[in-house]
Amino acid sequence: MRNVSVQKKRLEAIANQTKKLGLAFLKNKRAMVGIGIILFFTVIALFAPFLTPYDPTLDRNLAGSGMVLAKPAWFRYLPGGDTLSENLDPVKDPEFSSMDFSKAWNVSITPAQFVSTWRTSALGTEGCLAVEFSRDGNHSPQVTFVRISSDFAYPFGGPPARFDTDIQLLVEDDDAIEVRPMFFIEDNTHGKRYDWGFGQHWDEDNITATTTQWTTPITKITSLAEIYDRKYRFNVEEDLATLMFSEPANYTFGLEIAFFDLPTNAGKDARVSVYVDKLDFKTYGTCFGLLGCEFQGRDIFSQLVYGTRISIYIGILAALVSVGLGLLVGLVSAYLGGVVDEALMRFTDALLVLPGLPLIIVLIAVLGTSVSNLIILIGFLGWMGFARVVRSQVLSLKERPFIEAAKAIGAGKSHIMFKHIVPNVMSLVYVTLATSVPGAIVAEAALSFLGYYDPSIMSWGRMLYDVQTKGSYEAYWWVLPPGMCIAAISIAFILLGYALDEILNPRLRIRR
Repeated sequence: MRNVSVQKKRLEAIANQTKKLGLAFLKNKRAMVGIGIILFFTVIALFAPFLTPYDPTLDRNLAGSGMVLAKPAWFRYLPGGDTLSENLDPVKDPEFSSMDFSKAWNVSITPAQFVSTWRTSALGTEGCLAVEFSRDGNHSPQVTFVRISSDFAYPFGGPPARFDTDIQLLVEDDDAIEVRPMFFIEDNTHGKRYDWGFGQHWDEDNITATTTQWTTPITKITSLAEIYDRKYRFNVEEDLATLMFSEPANYTFGLEIAFFDLPTNAGKDARVSVYVDKLDFKTYGTCFGLLGCEFQGRDIFSQLVYGTRISIYIGILAALVSVGLGLLVGLVSAYLGGVVDEALMRFTDALLVLPGLPLIIVLIAVLGTSVSNLIILIGFLGWMGFARVVRSQVLSLKERPFIEAAKAIGAGKSHIMFKHIVPNVMSLVYVTLATSVPGAIVAEAALSFLGYYDPSIMSWGRMLYDVQTKGSYEAYWWVLPPGMCIAAISIAFILLGYALDEILNPRLRIRR
């Protein structure tokens, strides 16, 4: 019963002390501001997958052209923003996954005597459109055209950064009926038409035999094609996106399939099937999302959000490593003294005089730029100053009467160090831990800025590295956010450290 009573009183004392500490934090403005900022970034880090659907490193070509940055979407509402465009994906069912494909596509056949169309699930990713030309020998051969199209409106006052298409065909042709596919875009407002064949440089190539795999245009149909291809097909050198989408207009795009049933086939049956899958067309805007896209088309807002995770993760773990090492070295050195103290302090002095950043760069180049290596190196090269501070505190504490009393009753060295001395330096540990996190965050940012980053993750420092490699310092929506985040979270931990020092250090505690 006595042990239970003692334990209960001990728990009550801890609860009262925790309550007092909490009240002291609530009264300290620095602590509240620091904790508020840290909680804000913690929420962003935890809910990153819900804040953005894009991967910060893998999802590329979301907007822009690779040559020009996509600005933030809110630029459209600023003066001069009326010429910016956003992504446009007019195709509702590019893979013909719906049985009623007529809701998304218009299909016309000229003449309609020998051609039938239907949706099949036997082929394609999620099904495909089957177009079959079938004529028996009692009918005369004739050329037939099938047009699969979709209408859309382009609402923007300026051209997109680029446009891309995705189309593939599979042909079953046992009777040598030539098939000629043509992709087209029609500007209905201005009465213009642009078409692309499936051959080299968009030539009009005929398919004359069964294809064993899905067929795509030899030269990809995109506005970013080579100048030679644009000049060869359209006799222009300018970007096709600028040529075709310079202002708001109504458009039609799609696929035309010509079945060349020639007179030489008269008197015999003729049959050929064409399966169409992934008939897609997209324009990519010159503005995108909250912070736009960088040159590889990756979402800058996603990079900022996921960079929060990495910076907090590296900062806290590296600070824990450095503070833990400093505490251990300083404690052992001061309490044991003698040869141990001399050896540990000379080793500490040797590390203190070494230039930190160049040493880390050399070690990172040798060991690799993984996140774990960054944490270990930043932590292992940041404990020396704290070790000296702990040593000076322990040298004073080990001469106190309560330590002499512990020795007198037979307490061992490890018991004295960890049960009597460590609790008396924990306030120093808490303060140093809080103030060490900003240094670790800045160290990671500096290494990433110099190009020593883990290529599989995105951090704020890596964002700044990408800015400087492209020389895009004028893109303030790309430059300022990571720099401001580094500054904000560093200030938050420093404020928290000052608040802890005021609360835990009796000499600095404000009495009211």
